[in-house]
Amino acid sequence: MNNKFLEDNILILLVVVVVVIGGIVFASKSVPAAISSFDSVKTKQESLKNKQSELVKIQEQVKKKEQEAQAGEEESTEQKQTKSGKIIYEVLEQQFSPEASFGIMFENILSNITNSGVKVRKIEYNYNLTDDKIASSGAVGYNACELSFVTVANYSQLQAFFKNIAKENYLSNIYEVYIEPYDRDKTILIAKFKIRLYTKTI
Repeated sequence: MNNKFLEDNILILLVVVVVVIGGIVFASKSVPAAISSFDSVKTKQESLKNKQSELVKIQEQVKKKEQEAQAGEEESTEQKQTKSGKIIYEVLEQQFSPEASFGIMFENILSNITNSGVKVRKIEYNYNLTDDKIASSGAVGYNACELSFVTVANYSQLQAFFKNIAKENYLSNIYEVYIEPYDRDKTILIAKFKIRLYTKTI
């Protein structure tokens, strides 16, 4: 009976044996290839991480050099330029006293007043500014002057004047601005404000 069973199923057994042998042969070839492929991917990942680390270091070095170059440029101009980008007006000490060094800046302000249509009712000068950071810093050659204004103008004229002052290349500060309408004509404004100017005698 066993012989009969073997004879009837010999073909199936042969197929099974062939499949098993083929599977063993395929596994013996594919498994090492898969292991090799995995090792290759792992190596490439490590190489990529190393390259990324190198790239980060290079970017940091470039950024540091740019910052150093920028700091060098700022240091070379710090005597002439403030953080706002405006320049402190410089004059020769032999030609002008600290008070007289503001002459050109006074002319600019008066020109702005005339061009904007603002009328000045009162103006006062103060060269003794104990509360000013630049004037009280003890830095040699730096001078400060405060102008106190009382002006009459309409809104657009006053706005034009302030804009023109803000556009000046030389350092000046506008503060303590107080504006009220004129009693008889609300379109007319009475403005009180102070402007501080700075120069450096060299």
